[in-house]
Amino acid sequence: MVDYENVWVSITAYVKQQMDMIVANGLSTVDGISMIDWEDHANIEELPPKHLVGPASLAVEEESQNIYRVSFTVGLGSFNDQGLFKHRKMITLLSQSLSTGKRMSLFDAATSQPYSWIRLVDGTTVAPMSKSKNRAFQVIQAEALVDPMA
Repeated sequence: MVDYENVWVSITAYVKQQMDMIVANGLSTVDGISMIDWEDHANIEELPPKHLVGPASLAVEEESQNIYRVSFTVGLGSFNDQGLFKHRKMITLLSQSLSTGKRMSLFDAATSQPYSWIRLVDGTTVAPMSKSKNRAFQVIQAEALVDPMA
């Protein structure tokens, strides 16, 4: 079985890269965006006053011998974005980076060294948006194949 923690670390590394792209595209400052583990936070009103991006809902399934299918979401919670212009641009960047055929490195959680790849397959979905008083929230669901032996 592929190491669940390695897949989680790899997806968080991808999220960090995408946060850098969001900043590079002028959609946030470095101090205006943070990574979050959505599974570790239940109350959206108690979150820090900034844009938040992070993974959630990771599932790993053995597809065939040494080939694993993973599904996961990347959630975006934008903050104080009147008109949701930045939110929609950030969702566009994230969803494009998770399109079919894109790859991300599979890292060893203990050494931080890449040793294989995760390739996105058909099935990426941008879910409907929800909104609280100051924060819009939306997730992108992605499907991928992992080859731990490559």
